[in-house]
Amino acid sequence: MSQSQATPVASVRTPVLVEFLWCLLFAFAHTQSPLYYSNQHQYFLHGLAWAGYGYLDADWLATTVDPTPLFSGLVAVSYRVFGDWSFQVYYALILAAYAALGWAVYRLVLGPAGTPIGRFVFLALITLVHWAPLRLASARELGCDYPWYFQSGVAGQYILGPGLQPSVAGVLLLAAVVLAARQWWFTAVLVAALACWIHSTYLLPAAFLTLACMALNWKDGKLRSVLLGMVSLLSVLPVLVYDLLYFAPTSSQVFVEAQRIIAHERIPHHTQISRWFDVIAVLQYLWIIVGIVWAGHTNLSRIMAITLGLSALLTFVQWATANDSLALAFPWRITAVLVPLATMIVLARLANVLSQRVAPTHLRTISSYGLVIMAGGGLLMMAAHMGYFTTPDELSLLEFVREQAQPGQTYLIPVEIPRHDKAKRGSVSTTFTSPPRRDGDHGLISVDLQRFRLYTGVPIYVDFKSIPYKDSEVLEWWQRLNWARDLYQVADWSNPLIREELHRRRITHVVVPRRQIRHGIGPLLYLDDHYAAFAVSPP
Repeated sequence: MSQSQATPVASVRTPVLVEFLWCLLFAFAHTQSPLYYSNQHQYFLHGLAWAGYGYLDADWLATTVDPTPLFSGLVAVSYRVFGDWSFQVYYALILAAYAALGWAVYRLVLGPAGTPIGRFVFLALITLVHWAPLRLASARELGCDYPWYFQSGVAGQYILGPGLQPSVAGVLLLAAVVLAARQWWFTAVLVAALACWIHSTYLLPAAFLTLACMALNWKDGKLRSVLLGMVSLLSVLPVLVYDLLYFAPTSSQVFVEAQRIIAHERIPHHTQISRWFDVIAVLQYLWIIVGIVWAGHTNLSRIMAITLGLSALLTFVQWATANDSLALAFPWRITAVLVPLATMIVLARLANVLSQRVAPTHLRTISSYGLVIMAGGGLLMMAAHMGYFTTPDELSLLEFVREQAQPGQTYLIPVEIPRHDKAKRGSVSTTFTSPPRRDGDHGLISVDLQRFRLYTGVPIYVDFKSIPYKDSEVLEWWQRLNWARDLYQVADWSNPLIREELHRRRITHVVVPRRQIRHGIGPLLYLDDHYAAFAVSPP
């Protein structure tokens, strides 16, 4: 009896484990950046400061209001308990979950027509679309990372980025869509609410999804529809309360100016329709419509259509009113979920066609070997440090600063406010292209010294990449940034008033580019072919 009972258990568990391992191959093929890269400089700062990393608790930005406290808490606890290697493990598991959700979409689209071999082919196809070496080859040979547009939304919005960051909570929104399509309505709105807890910028996409669920339930059960709305609202209420308490306007004038600075100076590539709406954005919208049509007469198709309609309506309102607050709510951000959903739907149909026209043994062999090769290629790419480019020019300086780090130090580093009028129209991915450098005629945010804080553990005065979100703190950040930029344009730093101002701002060290060395601040501590570092003498 015991043996007969054990057999079904094994038969249930083994396929789940095998499927999980296949999904991990997707994670390896996708790859992820080394720690710390790009947006991680912004979103890891509070958590690492809480965890006692270096002297970051004294950094001004680390003392500003945290827009993602739950994520920062995860960073702090994980760093102290496991170490920073855990961040990459988390992201690998999230990538595997994304692939597993792709399989769920395959089942939703094809239903009984789907086959095990078709699912296997689908995983190989979705891995190919996300395969990092393919994206690298596209960027190098064609000058553009074209595969990225099949997995990202418009305005440079995405759920799968280079590495772990709050935006990966968008995978929960993808899961919520799948749950809603399976008519697990209440679970769906709760999962969507969890995405908002991690990253409150998902409040509007979660609202779109909730409204879609309510609309699909209205005809058959108005009470259930109302309850869905109430459950969704109660689930995100703590997020709303936190945002109202800590990000409420200091005054109407301060709030409006802060919104302008963020929307027009810091992230216009995400907020200004005139910046991101181009031919590729139109094609991405058409791609979503193809996905809606190919999803057939299913709840998945209806949910996608309703959320896209709501998004398009508010996008039009934002365009007509030019309202910065609405732009910063990102009514188009739901496309970061809808575009990869459309890609999954199209590939599910393609996999089904292939499974019917090609011998199963051939498909299985090609798909399995293809998945292993793509995973190996992704791992090789990470080992060889291909992609996720930064600049080696600053490494010697950063090593020196880390070795000489002491409590009370604050470094002033060169800053640059990008000329957004120089930027090309449309959204681009720079993950696998040459990194934007300072003084380049590209209108992009340069990578130079972006990693100063998290590499050295030493506070800096200000930089352009990492910003606060409380309105009064945004104005403080903008004032610091402009003051630092203006200072670096002064040719002679021997004026004692400059040292007095540096001391007043509690700046203890200054970094300057080698070609722009300024004397008169204090003793030279470090010099190489690219940078020099000075201690600030008493005024």
